[in-house]
Amino acid sequence: MAKLGEPITIKGMEIKNRIGWAPILTMPTAEDGGVGENTIGWFEARAKGGAGFIMTGTANPSVSVFEMIRSMARMTPEGAGALSLHDDEFIPGYTKLVEKVHAHGTKIGIQIGLPGPMGMIGPSPSPYPALNMLEVLVGVEIPVRELSVEEIEEFERDCAAAAARAKAAGFDCVELHCAHTGATLHASFISPFYNRRNDRYGGDWEGRMRFPLETIAKIREAVGEDYPLFVRMNADDLFENLGVTLKDAEEIIAPRYEAAGVDCLDVSMGSATHSPEGIIIPLYYPRGAYIYLAEAIKKAVKIPVIGVGRIFDLGLAERYLEEGKADIIYLGRPLIADPEAPKKYLEGRPEDIRMCIGDLPGFGQCTPCSINYEARKESQLTLIPAERPKKIVVVGGGVAGMEAARIAAQRGHKVTLLEKEPQLGGLVLSLSTTPLLAEFRNIVDYLSIQLKKLQVDVRLGVEAKPGKVVELKPDVVIVATGSSLSIPDKAQGKPRVMSHIESLKRKSEIGQTVVVWGLGYGCELAISLAEEGKDVTLLGKGAELATNISSVRRFWILGRLTDINIARLDSSHPLAKIKNRITNPRVLTETEVEEITSEGIIVVDKEGKKQSLPADTIIISLGRKSNHSLFEALSGKVSELYEIGDCARVGEIPAAIQSANEIARKI
Repeated sequence: MAKLGEPITIKGMEIKNRIGWAPILTMPTAEDGGVGENTIGWFEARAKGGAGFIMTGTANPSVSVFEMIRSMARMTPEGAGALSLHDDEFIPGYTKLVEKVHAHGTKIGIQIGLPGPMGMIGPSPSPYPALNMLEVLVGVEIPVRELSVEEIEEFERDCAAAAARAKAAGFDCVELHCAHTGATLHASFISPFYNRRNDRYGGDWEGRMRFPLETIAKIREAVGEDYPLFVRMNADDLFENLGVTLKDAEEIIAPRYEAAGVDCLDVSMGSATHSPEGIIIPLYYPRGAYIYLAEAIKKAVKIPVIGVGRIFDLGLAERYLEEGKADIIYLGRPLIADPEAPKKYLEGRPEDIRMCIGDLPGFGQCTPCSINYEARKESQLTLIPAERPKKIVVVGGGVAGMEAARIAAQRGHKVTLLEKEPQLGGLVLSLSTTPLLAEFRNIVDYLSIQLKKLQVDVRLGVEAKPGKVVELKPDVVIVATGSSLSIPDKAQGKPRVMSHIESLKRKSEIGQTVVVWGLGYGCELAISLAEEGKDVTLLGKGAELATNISSVRRFWILGRLTDINIARLDSSHPLAKIKNRITNPRVLTETEVEEITSEGIIVVDKEGKKQSLPADTIIISLGRKSNHSLFEALSGKVSELYEIGDCARVGEIPAAIQSANEIARKI
């Protein structure tokens, strides 16, 4: 822990350790875009949890952008998205936020940025030579208006004025957001993919970097020479030669920032619109997949460099610092999952960290977090001890049952958990044996350790018959018996047929030639089996793939399994084998299964053409149905009875965690 716990000083700003909370856009805000109680709770929780440094997500410096956002009804009563810093009236709220963070010995900066092509303004109008994520997923093309020189100059002044307000509010530093390409205005001007201007703000590197460098000069003038100024930069657009490459970042971009007086470089990558897997990184990528970018930039400059990107494990962060790959490590989603991860690690309790599972719910905002029920509600939720401890029996050791048992035990109840399998984890544990979903194991491990520490009476290999549950004389029973996978009648009792979950438990029985029937979660299983060397066909009656999987993960799956026109990587790129199109598995959409035979499976396509597919193993990955029977059998036999997780309603991990908390916090 020597390196993570070391202080670092950047232009007079002393940071107590090398763990930073990365800037994340989807912060809770007040209705007007300013600081609300939830905003303060959001940042204070991470400061209290031990992070040495915090950088807020993007604060908008422009009145015109603010009005555009409001006119599009992008702000909700709770607030969502960019903070506002375009008026002096916001300063008192920020001062209160800064004071709360400083009370825990944590330094805090604020990121200033403007929307780019994703916000319908940019250096040049669309279209671009590749489809954006929204076009792929929902068929929406983003119209982009080209900015005038007068607007560019006005935005430069806006950024400088916002930086002055940040300093007046007490922030320890300010950062200009020049990364994520399609998401931000400054990054889009730098990238040849988006910038096709032929005036002084386009053309060669001098022209494309003019806007960010002029903005930096104006910010420096506004805040003074002694105030720390950071830049978040793209080290790779992940477009290959269509955009910024690592070579460009090393040889041109980073040195020019350093020469312009920037004090620290926060190294990021990708485009929110065309290569989102560089920003909202799916769990399919290796941990720390992008740290090589920070390492390269660190060699190109003499100022401190921040590394980021799927660094879930603080032990890995420690190693990167020891190896000199970065000076500070940013954690983003890991500190949503567990705000106290830095404190736990530095105190020698890494096993108590609730490690992110990387599932990226929704469009990847992770709000709400799949495994941290309190995320975004830190100022509202307190775990209240039970008024009267009760004897609680939880039936089912999946994540819903485990979480309910954990919360109930923390509140002082006496909890017994019954699980018919020889181990905890249920469906989530089984899915975690799929290589692409290995991070799911994190929540199972965390809950297992916590149940042991809380002395929950866990009884494995026990099938909870109604009479056995009643014999325990519980005050409360929480049924969390999960769901079962549906097997079509034509597949019942057929040889070599397995359900998705059975295939994960009986991997050694899977043959070389595999058919996966189901275009939802079957996509992840099919890719994993292909990567293990199996010859795989993925099929189903639908026309679309992975429609039940979160958007960023689905975009990655479509990139791997289809020929849609998205940005690909040259085969020599370090991540090409993760991102680019593959031909195994073979994919058959709009295909009905007619019969399963002793040799394989007979299918019919939408044109009525039949074909016989040989298969050593046929894996069914279709729908699930709730296991209600125990709940129904116990109705009227115990005084308090609840149903949570899949057995109440089939859903994903976030729904299981939510339902567990909603019950266990009120008993």
